[in-house]
Parts: sequence; structure tokens; C-alpha cells
Amino acid sequence: VEPLPRFPSVVRDLSLLCDVALSAADLRATIRQPGCAFLREVREFDRYQGKGIPPGKVSLAFRLTFQDAGRTLTDAEVDAACAAIVSALVSRHGVE
Repeated sequence: VEPLPRFPSVVRDLSLLCDVALSAADLRATIRQPGCAFLREVREFDRYQGKGIPPGKVSLAFRLTFQDAGRTLTDAEVDAACAAIVSALVSRHGVE
């Protein structure tokens, strides 16, 4: 049993367009790499391939949960962490 957190979490969703051969596990590993100390959870919640998506591509959506045990995070901190994550995904995997 763990006590309830004192400070709220912040959730951001990322929708990515990537090659169909790229696995969600590879993307999750890259999302966790930028070293964001307050990234608590990464969860894939949608995968779409079909009308509106170019051939050979797939749309993957991830829900990122950020939380710090000692304080409330600011929007600027979470936005900076998301920008670093997106930058890593673009440079390593060529996602859009």
C-alpha cells in the first residue's frame, strides 16, 4: 500500500506518425531516454492505420504522466520535457 500523492500529476498526449515497421516498444524506450526525472508513466492508447494515413505509416498515440513527489510541476516544465521527448523521437525515428 502506498500513500496517495500530495501533488497532482500532469497528463500530456502525443500522437505520432511513424513507419509501420517501428515498434511501440522502441518509441516508449526513446520517450523515457531524455532523462526527465518526473516522467512517471508512458502508455500507448491508440494505434490507427487506414484512411487518411499514408501507406507504410501508422499513427500511434501515447499518454505521458508527469509528477514530482515534492512539488507541483509548472506547465513550462512539462512543456519543455515534452519538447525534448518529441525532439528525440524525430531525430532517432523520423516520426512526425
